[in-house]
Amino acid sequence: MRLLLVEDDVSLSEGLRFGLTRAGFSLDVAHSCEEAEHHWQVNRYDAVVLDLGLPDRDGTEFLRMIRAQEVAAPVLVLSARGNAEDRAALIDAGADDYLLKPFAVEELFARIRALLRRASAWSPPTLHIANLILDRSRLEARVDEEPVHLTIKEWALLELLAVQCGRLVTRSMLLDHCWDGSYDGVSNLVDVHMSRLRKKLEQAGAQVTVRTVRGAGFILETPGQTAVIEDQDPTSSLRSSRFNILPAGLRGSGPS
Repeated sequence: MRLLLVEDDVSLSEGLRFGLTRAGFSLDVAHSCEEAEHHWQVNRYDAVVLDLGLPDRDGTEFLRMIRAQEVAAPVLVLSARGNAEDRAALIDAGADDYLLKPFAVEELFARIRALLRRASAWSPPTLHIANLILDRSRLEARVDEEPVHLTIKEWALLELLAVQCGRLVTRSMLLDHCWDGSYDGVSNLVDVHMSRLRKKLEQAGAQVTVRTVRGAGFILETPGQTAVIEDQDPTSSLRSSRFNILPAGLRGSGPS
């Protein structure tokens, strides 16, 4: 899942970047409204964490811009403004939640997870594909009830492939949902992670195959399945794939 953090306090934003990245999120950070607008124009985000006291403009302007575009991504506002009138104005402007500064990091993470759960409440919590089971609430994969120990990136790739099982998932879709803006677009990180994921599934005896479509992307297939390769709008069906991040229980390591 990809988040946009808009916070001008460098020390706080770096601390949150560290914690959210360790929790499995891909994260872009903006320190002003102008920088946030630039990120918003070139990327798609599953949620926004927004500070109001920004150096160039009030963060509420950015919030109104998002809602004017009729984008459903939840927005969690961070602010030291604590009176009822301010909170009511933010809710009216389109905020989904509000957290007063100073705050406990654990509460912030819990609120983000709650927003994402509500945003994807209709999405099935468990995916069954042949003998592969994905528990999306726990970020656990099992084959014939035996756990498959995946890194956070491997899980994100597998879930995205599973949601689109039998259909092409392009490299751009994978990059949009599993990496943040720090990815340079040149390295072969996608192929490295996909190769490791494929090996782990094979070793576990999963009755699925991750097929590479040269020059296009990847397809998760089951035996006898006819794959569908078509142009897809990544802002439609793929935005329904929400990664509910609960890192406990994940094992393994590798480049992220």
